[in-house]
Amino acid sequence: MGVVFTGNSINPSHPQVLNKIMLQIIYKISLALPLLFIFGLAFIAFQPGWVIKMLANHSQDVLYSVDTQRPVVALTIDDGPDPVTTPKILDTLKEHNAHATFFMIGNRITGNEAIVDKAVAENHEVANHMMNDEASINLPPAEFEQRLLASDETLSKFARPKWFRPGSGWYNRQMLSTLSRHGYKAALGSVYPYDPHIPSSWFAAQSILWNVKPGSVIILHDTGNRGERTLATLQTILPKLAQQGFQVVTLSELSEMQEIAAN
Repeated sequence: MGVVFTGNSINPSHPQVLNKIMLQIIYKISLALPLLFIFGLAFIAFQPGWVIKMLANHSQDVLYSVDTQRPVVALTIDDGPDPVTTPKILDTLKEHNAHATFFMIGNRITGNEAIVDKAVAENHEVANHMMNDEASINLPPAEFEQRLLASDETLSKFARPKWFRPGSGWYNRQMLSTLSRHGYKAALGSVYPYDPHIPSSWFAAQSILWNVKPGSVIILHDTGNRGERTLATLQTILPKLAQQGFQVVTLSELSEMQEIAAN
């Protein structure tokens, strides 16, 4: 039933009435916030596969995961190298016979050349994450290409990179066209514990173990506190993945399995 205001009714624009209405709205929102928070956390923790499939179908030029029944996953680590955390991560990977694709920041190579050499010597893969840690999609096309090639020149002194990951995970058709022209393919992932945003190695490890499956591409981050959390995460998940029969490989190794299956 609607409310009819007569001449003797309280004016709905009266401050007291407005305050009451606002308090009711705030109260209802406050009741909904915990549910929204729980839903959001569950969405992050148990990443629904249909979302990844939808994203992958949107652009088949970007690798999110590989369709395979073999117990193999790719590990990718962004934002290195770091003089403190990257060597620890490399040692942990070696201990568990695991390999990774390191999406490196070009401007972080200087002074850390020995670390990159060690990564390549231990059969890890270097990949392009631009010269700076920034959202690649915000760059004008010409500047994006210039920075891509500057980073490519730096990384190519160690190994020829063929994978690119856009900063912040956003890309557009122009970027993909530029990447293709220079022999690159873009890669994102299918298992992402939001480790830059949720500072908990326990959560990252549980999220990965809950969501990983054959053909998954795992995303983690290096450098500073993020690198220390990734180290702790790897020390938790690598033994458990091995117990489940998973082999942890580079992006190129996983991608080759898809190409073999297609042929």
